[in-house]
Amino acid sequence: MSAVKYDLTVIGSGPSGQRAAVAASKMKKRVAVVESRSVVGGVCINTGTIPSKTMREAVLHLSGYNFRSIYGMNYRVKEKITMGDLAFRVQAVIKTEVDVTEAQLSRNGIDVVHGIASFLDPRHVRVEGLSGDTTLESDRIIIAVGTRPKCRAGRWLLIPAETGARQHRTLPWGY
Repeated sequence: MSAVKYDLTVIGSGPSGQRAAVAASKMKKRVAVVESRSVVGGVCINTGTIPSKTMREAVLHLSGYNFRSIYGMNYRVKEKITMGDLAFRVQAVIKTEVDVTEAQLSRNGIDVVHGIASFLDPRHVRVEGLSGDTTLESDRIIIAVGTRPKCRAGRWLLIPAETGARQHRTLPWGY
């Protein structure tokens, strides 16, 4: 299988990977971003910072907490707040953030490859995606996956830092 050539491959589309890719693109480099999820943004946008802060702000807004000093202690935007109310707001914000990130990557001519990345050698990354395997060749590769490296039986693995009900995947790191 022949490799698709890039000046830079960034593994991970969270804030660090996104900024690295855009910066390289602005320097007229051909850039690919590899993302293991079906959407870009990493943990920050999809399960971490953005959703948790949005949930907090939605509760403060719907409970009327921010306006009690103006309207009185009994003020509420909504009498009964449900998880559905909160989930609706969180999903809307996540969708907007993902759309903004995808637009920025597209506007800067950055190719997004979805799948699990593994090193074949120092210049080649294999991406195992739903539509098959792809090999990327780059002089420079940035690992921006927001994880903690862990060594098991002499082989380095990148373990996703997110917790919760999602299935954890590992990325072999070795050549």
